[in-house]
Amino acid sequence: MVLGAGAAGCMAAIEAGRRGRKVLLLDQGKRVGGKIPISGGGRCNFTNRGAAAGHYLSANPHFAKSALSGFSAQDTEQWVADAGIPYHEKTLGQLFCDRSALDMVGLLERDLRAAGVDVELGMKLEGLDREGNGFRAHGKDWERRAPKAVVALGGLSYPVLGAGDLALRLARSFGLKVLDTAPALDGFVFSAADMARFEGLQGLACAARLSAGGRGFDEAILFTHRGLSGPAALQGSLYWRPGEDVRVDLWPGEDAEHALLEYKRLQPRHSLEMFLQQRLPRRLAERWTDLDPVGSAMLERVPDRALREAASRLKAWTFTPAGTVGWHKAEVTRGGVDTAELDQRSMECRRVPGLHFVGEALDVTGELGGYNFQWAWSSGAAAGRTL
Repeated sequence: MVLGAGAAGCMAAIEAGRRGRKVLLLDQGKRVGGKIPISGGGRCNFTNRGAAAGHYLSANPHFAKSALSGFSAQDTEQWVADAGIPYHEKTLGQLFCDRSALDMVGLLERDLRAAGVDVELGMKLEGLDREGNGFRAHGKDWERRAPKAVVALGGLSYPVLGAGDLALRLARSFGLKVLDTAPALDGFVFSAADMARFEGLQGLACAARLSAGGRGFDEAILFTHRGLSGPAALQGSLYWRPGEDVRVDLWPGEDAEHALLEYKRLQPRHSLEMFLQQRLPRRLAERWTDLDPVGSAMLERVPDRALREAASRLKAWTFTPAGTVGWHKAEVTRGGVDTAELDQRSMECRRVPGLHFVGEALDVTGELGGYNFQWAWSSGAAAGRTL
């Protein structure tokens, strides 16, 4: 039995079916695919060509290596290409469907049929028990039995789509250790003071380097009505911990001090705001100038020392978030079933033979950009090929 028909569960069922196993795939939804239809803005960022263990956060940074090599990003790309699904690389190795994420759902449905997998939908799971040498899954007015079970019930992100903590509760019921969870890839909420400073800038985006938890990301940031989002902020939220600072370089990849002093030499009667408008949206340049001690004075009247300090502030804007946006917007779950409980080649529980956990429920969380889909395919394949 495979419990959960998201990306990881479908892949586990397909791989097991291809090996001639009799497979039952159960899900509470009306169609397989889980969160796939809404992923990647409706285009599904189905993998990243650079997928490797270094792009995943886990208490065991080496755990993902075996599965990722067993079914790699190149394998995923070939699988999609062989199916005739048109796709493209958007940026930084991210691969998206040209037409719709539903192409990926259709691919899974096709391969499930070809592998002979029995699919039962609308089956809301309430529990999984050990029964003799096998397992019994049950819900209201139904139960199913099998000698082996794969738990592919996802994490806690996007509860509106049916996500929840059932996978983690099942893990605990079998005595497995579960590490603390938190929403990830969901952006930052400003403190009340920062909210007031940047009020009215929602919708503005610019290039930046955002650093959090010891990691830095050179991508766009986006001001929202509550805080900071955009790819760089989403990435940073994966590594950030409550109480820590976030640092933003608003002049990435360039010596802002040299640029500002040279601008003063060439345009002495211009202001800091006019300098900033070279790279920042106009409203952000205005607000930053209002907040900076240099203010709107003509640059010829500002000492070079003060401009050097202004450049430093531009390169290292630091704030302490009040938190992240939360589960309703988070793309993934950080933390989960401790990987020390599992065999990295098969995803099988060391203390519960025949029971496997795959996908988002594990303490393996990828960065933004197709890495989490790749983990779903890879971990699902690892389990399916050993059932």
